[in-house]
Amino acid sequence: MTLYALTGITGNVGRQAASLLIEKGHRIRAVVRTEENARYWHARGAEAVIARLDDADALTAAFTGVDGAYVMTPTWFDAEDMFAENERAVAALGSALRMGKPPKIVLLSSIGAQHARGTGAIRKLNHMEHAFADIPGVTALRAAWFMENFAGLISQVASTGLLPSMLAPFEQAVPMVATRDVGFMVAELLTRPGGYPRFVELEGPRRYAPMDVAAAFATVLGRDVDATILPASAWAAVFRSWGLTPKSVEAMSEMISGFNSRHIAFEGVAAHGETTLEAVLATLAAH
Repeated sequence: MTLYALTGITGNVGRQAASLLIEKGHRIRAVVRTEENARYWHARGAEAVIARLDDADALTAAFTGVDGAYVMTPTWFDAEDMFAENERAVAALGSALRMGKPPKIVLLSSIGAQHARGTGAIRKLNHMEHAFADIPGVTALRAAWFMENFAGLISQVASTGLLPSMLAPFEQAVPMVATRDVGFMVAELLTRPGGYPRFVELEGPRRYAPMDVAAAFATVLGRDVDATILPASAWAAVFRSWGLTPKSVEAMSEMISGFNSRHIAFEGVAAHGETTLEAVLATLAAH
């Protein structure tokens, strides 16, 4: 029976991928940071290894003897320097993958990761793709803007009927994807027989401009919703209110500018998931 190791298994993408793999009869090795999370996955029939993303030895144990591995790093919003944190994790992960030698590796990357500059927070994924480029069996899964990024706006939009948007202009459509579809693609790439693609780019069934996002909110919430564009001068205050450190604020602002200028775009032709923004918002609103 095949065995797959997954980091980030408590996040949306990792949880979806793990659940699908379990449903299909595969064994899972959950790479987690706490005993509580280890107990949760044990209860679901999975193995569990407790490892920090900067612990190369523990990660090597997690990646040894598996048929494939899913690797991701968080965005480190609350770190003084998100890029320095990511470099430490990439160094440990790279060492562990080279030592553990899983034959297939799916790396969660992002739209725009082909660029070394002008992408803000996405730049860490460009670094990761290059750092792992010499490891056999790596597929970088470049996902579009996560639809779940709108989760924090549901209460505000429901009460005010206004959707604040940093994405601009109103009519410019942005590639978006549900984390459910990203998780499905992770599971497919890990279990697909034969070779592996170097990159896979993934978006949802259609693209959404701010005015389309407002319309989706209106459909789900059953009320009129208007999008209002936040000027770039207002972004920093919003990011600071979310607890981001100064360097993270700078990185996120650059990323939004990259989307708005269309610098952040797919390099090739993206595959399409099936989940609509309306379906994602309906699920989020129900919770």
